[in-house]
Amino acid sequence: MSTSLNAAALQPEQWTVSANEALKLYVTDPDGATNFQASFTYPLFGEAETIYGYKDLVIFLCFDHFTFYPFLNTKYADKLKDPEIVDVKAVVQKYLPESTIYKDEAKWADAIKNEKDTYQIPGELVDSFEQDVEGKLATFDIYKINLKDAAGLELHKRLQILVLLFIEAGSYIDASDDLWDVYLLYQSEDPSIVGFTTVYNYWKYGGSEKFDNDEQFVRLKISQFVILPMYQGQGLGGQFYSKLFDIWHKDEKVVEIVVEDPNESFDDLRDRSDLVRLSKSLKLTDITTKLTSEWKEKERQKLKLEKRQFSRLLELVLLYLFKRNAGSDTKKDIRLFIKKRIYEKNIEGLKTLDDNSKKDKLQTAYVALEEDYYRILGDIQL
Repeated sequence: MSTSLNAAALQPEQWTVSANEALKLYVTDPDGATNFQASFTYPLFGEAETIYGYKDLVIFLCFDHFTFYPFLNTKYADKLKDPEIVDVKAVVQKYLPESTIYKDEAKWADAIKNEKDTYQIPGELVDSFEQDVEGKLATFDIYKINLKDAAGLELHKRLQILVLLFIEAGSYIDASDDLWDVYLLYQSEDPSIVGFTTVYNYWKYGGSEKFDNDEQFVRLKISQFVILPMYQGQGLGGQFYSKLFDIWHKDEKVVEIVVEDPNESFDDLRDRSDLVRLSKSLKLTDITTKLTSEWKEKERQKLKLEKRQFSRLLELVLLYLFKRNAGSDTKKDIRLFIKKRIYEKNIEGLKTLDDNSKKDKLQTAYVALEEDYYRILGDIQL
């Protein structure tokens, strides 16, 4: 069915829908399907995240829980007669692999069944862990996916649309670049994909002597990190990150592990995971505001953390100890210690201000940061 553009002009709101609401995401398994909502659709449908020209539009995008075989369908009650109206099927399909099946659910179910008969996870098992999930102990496996393998590349293509839908300003990686690694997290029993991360290997100069000896070093940058919504809030993201960090930390070629533009939720996950790791590596009560630059740099390099992150962890520990009356520093010591870093980080902007304005800016920044640090610490026990 289709309606003329002139008729629609009288009631444009009836022909405009939120793309976030129209797009219905599902992961299916033998017991049924789990629905979840995209956080962002502007990479597909523009900044306004609206679709004009359809009445009662629904876009179904479904994935198998294990192979992530995709299925796409679109339904609507009416569509305007206008060549300028966006073809929603074509828009979404552009971001999906060629294997995607459109409209024919029976064909999709058969394709999943046929693929599963011989399907193996296209990668190397690098670690496993157990985690309590809703009162039951479950096992999870971490695989490093081989993007040079056709099956590994296909799996990556099936997953990558989630980067656009759940990471603000997310974009596809160049899978042909050998410096990219992709890791997947699976629930082991009745294997299901839980999440994934992409990591880039930057070459890092280790000095002339090591360069002459052909010793290669890399700086790993976590670029994208996705845990499917139905698995969030169970500590799985923190475990996934920590297990990967442990693997990389043991690798002598890796000298530093950083994160590209983390959002607040990943920053929290990272801070708490890194705090636990720091507490196992150092005696927390040895951390004071009197630490030398040499000591800080030595410990930072041992932990393979970037400078900003290591500084944040030290500040978090100082407040953690103060809160429990376990440290040797006063509140003023800690405040000045943190303000010094804030000042050094923002020195160019602060240099243009008079003394009173500088003090006000620093105090405002400190209060906000202290409040955020206490939020992050919560009831954590180190």
